[in-house]
Amino acid sequence: MKVLSLLSLLFTGFYCVQAQDSAFEIKGKIKGLQNTEVYLAHYFGANQQVIKDTAQVDQDGNFLFQGNEKLDEGLYLVSFNNNKYFDLVIGNAHFSFETDTADVVGQMKVNQSPENEAFYAFQRDMKAAYLSLQSKQKPEQIRTEMATLQKKWIKDHSNLFVSKLINASLEPEIPAYTKPVKSAKDSSDLFKFQYTYYKKHYFDHVDLNDERFIRTPFLQKKIDKYFEDLVVQESDSIAKDADRLLLGIRNPAMRKYVVYKIASTYENHNVVGTDGAFVHLAEKYYIGEPHMWDTTTIRKMKERIAIIKPLLVGKRIPEMFLTDPSGKLLTTSSIQANYTILFIYDPDCSHCKEETPKLLKQDAYFKSKNIAVLAACLVRDKVMWKKFIEEFKIQNWKNGIDIHINAKTGKEEYYTDFQKTFDAYSTPVVYILDKSKNIIGKRIPVDKIQDFLKFYEGKRK
Repeated sequence: MKVLSLLSLLFTGFYCVQAQDSAFEIKGKIKGLQNTEVYLAHYFGANQQVIKDTAQVDQDGNFLFQGNEKLDEGLYLVSFNNNKYFDLVIGNAHFSFETDTADVVGQMKVNQSPENEAFYAFQRDMKAAYLSLQSKQKPEQIRTEMATLQKKWIKDHSNLFVSKLINASLEPEIPAYTKPVKSAKDSSDLFKFQYTYYKKHYFDHVDLNDERFIRTPFLQKKIDKYFEDLVVQESDSIAKDADRLLLGIRNPAMRKYVVYKIASTYENHNVVGTDGAFVHLAEKYYIGEPHMWDTTTIRKMKERIAIIKPLLVGKRIPEMFLTDPSGKLLTTSSIQANYTILFIYDPDCSHCKEETPKLLKQDAYFKSKNIAVLAACLVRDKVMWKKFIEEFKIQNWKNGIDIHINAKTGKEEYYTDFQKTFDAYSTPVVYILDKSKNIIGKRIPVDKIQDFLKFYEGKRK
């Protein structure tokens, strides 16, 4: 069981345990299970679960989940036998159930929980309907019939949270396009119509002010798909769509979760430049809405923004003051090149030792494009630094170390905090700079640098 992961750690504490007055008591019996442990946990997004109780199963399959703190409402799971599990809806937390490991859904019997009775009846009914239709209908007809049955079921059980869960799984229905499609432009207009409608109505089936959805897999999946498939992966677009989504979320817990989910996605995203969206969200919804967060979270977000904001794509990289192997001053701005690859490394880092030869192999390409490599040694050890240069034969690069001799005292001085100034929390760190030393790319894999530069130059034409 996985119990959660700068944002995940800060966020978890808010939702894990909130003491309440009332208790819970859930009696279970599972045929085929004996003399083992079972776990009751709630979902926290799509990939994480939070364990709330553990029970011992007797030789007849009986067990009891019981506690003096109210269980937050949502979708829970009962886990047994090496992560086999089934779901339970927790609203009223005083009920009992009985089932069989051989057929959990088919044999499930629930007492005193209308939500779970309906939940398992729905699963059985849908399975039976599907098997019946399968022998008579074509796949497209089956989908239509099943969708009709689902909608009717949702309407008939609209007072239950289960109906909201099932409704959340439905996709928006795009209305028919009434214009003729006879040309490439018509096809483009059709696609634009379908995309615009789908995106506008994407969250129609999810109640974004019902905090029970935090404790289900559905909300995270919906958010992930929306931002991955429907939002342009550029900071401004991400920020605008996040603002639009949050505009309609008033429930404090849901608002907090959605902010956290989007911000954590773009804090260290694999698409270059999207960390600008993280800065926007952090400033507007963490710093700008301090009542939602504890003081530690706000302080850490301010610290993170202070590091990331000066390093966003489009910003001029902070000046780096280094000493080269001959003892002369080496600065970022002194390098004359169309592009500069800033390679921050630790000479004792195994990953740096793997990446340096890959970078060196591209020297011919770099020379043809007037691209300079500035290799900055993070560790202030001249012996290790010079040994690294010799071992990997990188003498043709601009090599520098942050060791400076004070002319008056003769003592060594250090100018750079690599972690705070260049976000070098792990090595190697790669920045790609244009002629004016503005950041155009960051944390690009070494073997993808050429592809990135070709893409970048193609966008400028």
